[in-house]
Amino acid sequence: MKICSHPPFLAGLALSVLLVGSGCKPTIAPPAQHEPNYLFAHALEIKEDLSLDQPLSDSQELLQEWFGTLDEPKLPQLFAEDDYKDLLSLSKLQRAAGPPTGTVEPGEKGLYRQLCASCHGESGQGRGPVAASQNPYPREFRLGLFKYKSTARKFKPLKTDIARALRKGLSGSQMPLFNKLPDDKIDSLVDYVIFLSIRGELERKLLYGAAYELDLETDRIYNASLKELNDADSKKQWDGQIETATEILTGIVDAWVESADGVEKFELPQFPLFGSETSDNRVELQGSIAKGRKLYLSEEAACAKCHGVTARGDGPQLPDYDDWTKDWTSKIDLNPTKLDELLPLMARGGMKPQPIMPRNIVEGKFRGGREPMDLYRRIRYGILGAPMPAAAIIKSSEDKGIQAEDIWHIVNYVLSIAEPEMVAPAIEAAAKKL
Repeated sequence: MKICSHPPFLAGLALSVLLVGSGCKPTIAPPAQHEPNYLFAHALEIKEDLSLDQPLSDSQELLQEWFGTLDEPKLPQLFAEDDYKDLLSLSKLQRAAGPPTGTVEPGEKGLYRQLCASCHGESGQGRGPVAASQNPYPREFRLGLFKYKSTARKFKPLKTDIARALRKGLSGSQMPLFNKLPDDKIDSLVDYVIFLSIRGELERKLLYGAAYELDLETDRIYNASLKELNDADSKKQWDGQIETATEILTGIVDAWVESADGVEKFELPQFPLFGSETSDNRVELQGSIAKGRKLYLSEEAACAKCHGVTARGDGPQLPDYDDWTKDWTSKIDLNPTKLDELLPLMARGGMKPQPIMPRNIVEGKFRGGREPMDLYRRIRYGILGAPMPAAAIIKSSEDKGIQAEDIWHIVNYVLSIAEPEMVAPAIEAAAKKL
């Protein structure tokens, strides 16, 4: 009798095929699986004129072995190492994963599907049942980008950044605030969002490697289908892919572990900031606001090009799209406005492109927080994944751009013209029930 040399999870797949072929009916329903990233795979297929059917299938086998299913999450062996063991907690993932309890109050399991999946999708694909009706669309986690964070542009967010978005919501969007949710459940959701992001980013990079046949100091990824090789070669090929996938995963996880390195300490200015004025410094604050307005309208800061002279989001800049939309449109030379060309991709998970609108500052809805430091960071770093660029910081007034201290003047001006933040009664009432 020939002994199969495939890894255990491949042997399990073969067993299920034998059961079906022999007429045996399995008594246990198949586990709920993560949705493959058909959209990204097809975008690569269009760009490179190739087929990724086999790499997509092979990547799902690996991802299931390492990350488990929607009901039973797992962590790759890498997370047992000292450098990574504190990033994610399996017990927190197990609390967040699985089907919801069916109760109004969030239970001890299924937190993500009960509170998040209707918008963000069960696999973090940003396409839950109610996503298409929203503007902006709910965030897809698989791209590995996060817009509102306290770290520099190239860094991942801190866990506290994600927790803050959960507790405070995102003003001006359909993201509600979960300010009544206990800390342990918030922490479980934070870990699960990071888990979905890491898994999704690994899937993308495996597919990217398959499309471009990247050589990462190991065997090429998917240079032949496992099914087309004999047992000995198949195991060798699979081992090479595991080694390469581990290398890719390590890079992704390192970025999360090193996120704290992206927190810069910015000194507060000598002049007062909006909200902290007193009778003694009110005149000085008004002077800062006036400087901020002048900078806002200047060519160097260029704020008015998008946000408009009146700061109502009506600047002359042409409509643009976020990176989640560009990923499957303009990056593969497709025009986001030509829906007939996009139909094959929309059938695989892409939603009708929506131009991303510059913030109406006067309206006062600041999704990433309205504290002076929040606004300073967003101007300084820009917003990752969005058209909002980082400020062009200069050290000398002779160069073109603005100096770091100038950003504080702009912050004062922005806060001085913004309406106070109001919490929608319906959202507040819903949050109180949690």
